[in-house]
Amino acid sequence: MWKLLVFLLLTFQTGSSESPCKVVISPQQSVVQFGDPFTATCNASGSDIQGMGWESPYFGTPFINGISSLPLQIDKVEVWKIDSMCYAAPSDGDQCVTNLKVTVYKTPDRVSISQSLDEIGLMREGQTYEIECSILNVAPVKYLSVIWYIGSVSVFEEHFKGSDDGPINVSPVLKMTANRSHDESEIWCTAKLNLQTEGDPPSRESVPHRLNVLYTPVCSEPANETLEIPASENVTLNCSAKGNPKPSYSWHYPPNVPNTAINGDHSIQTLSFAFPGVYTCNASNSQGTTVKYFTLVEAKGDQTTIAILLGVFLTLLVLLGVGGAFFLTSHGKFSFRNCPPRRSSVI
Repeated sequence: MWKLLVFLLLTFQTGSSESPCKVVISPQQSVVQFGDPFTATCNASGSDIQGMGWESPYFGTPFINGISSLPLQIDKVEVWKIDSMCYAAPSDGDQCVTNLKVTVYKTPDRVSISQSLDEIGLMREGQTYEIECSILNVAPVKYLSVIWYIGSVSVFEEHFKGSDDGPINVSPVLKMTANRSHDESEIWCTAKLNLQTEGDPPSRESVPHRLNVLYTPVCSEPANETLEIPASENVTLNCSAKGNPKPSYSWHYPPNVPNTAINGDHSIQTLSFAFPGVYTCNASNSQGTTVKYFTLVEAKGDQTTIAILLGVFLTLLVLLGVGGAFFLTSHGKFSFRNCPPRRSSVI
């Protein structure tokens, strides 16, 4: 009964500015893990301190005369809120009181991604999914944050509010829209207590899960290409594409090329003899089809060579025509009589 009366009395004692003493707890703010030992020290200053004591429903220390410093020692913290305050009594005036500020925490027993991800199975690009992170027995929830990772990138962070001092279970949900960059990536969630002190407790991570996202093929090279046909080399058409499931390929050649439709699971076609025109490749899977066009044109070097040969041929025709004017007779026969007489050189 005496302790209860003292406790109620001290609750209304605020240590006003007129008080001849002052009490300070070190450390001023503390954190302790549930089940660990805890120690704090209360120091009193002022004139003629008669004694000190700790008042608490659980960890009280009776008033001791003739001291100005008094530790509070707890061998094992087994409560979620430590309601303790230190008081000192001067020889005259009001008593001095200060409250102990300590946070009792507990890291989660388990952090895991729920079975919803296994139930989802294969994802489809463009669709939105909800993935749940299960966090068991964490305290206090108001300091909890949960971070989601896909690959090595954090994609979402959630902070919680609540007045619970003891451990509770939380199940945050991530809403994600699947895209091809997620395919084969790992996803996991991390629970962390941000106690705003040095040496925060370590975070707890779930086991990573590998994502499997279905998406339409996409070509690794440019969507469409224009290629020159070399004079004496093969032409390679590369239609390699990435997709889930693995794509299959079909090829369609211009009408003037033999075997106008060549089908098969070949991403690369090598042509030993090619004609100008548009060559079409279809990369397909269960999610759709991507079309790539290859436009083959004659090489500029080959056109230059043809032009040179044509020029030489026309020049020969002109020379023959001029020569015919000199040496062709009226009867259609060649004659060299029209040639000017040959002169002898005199040395």
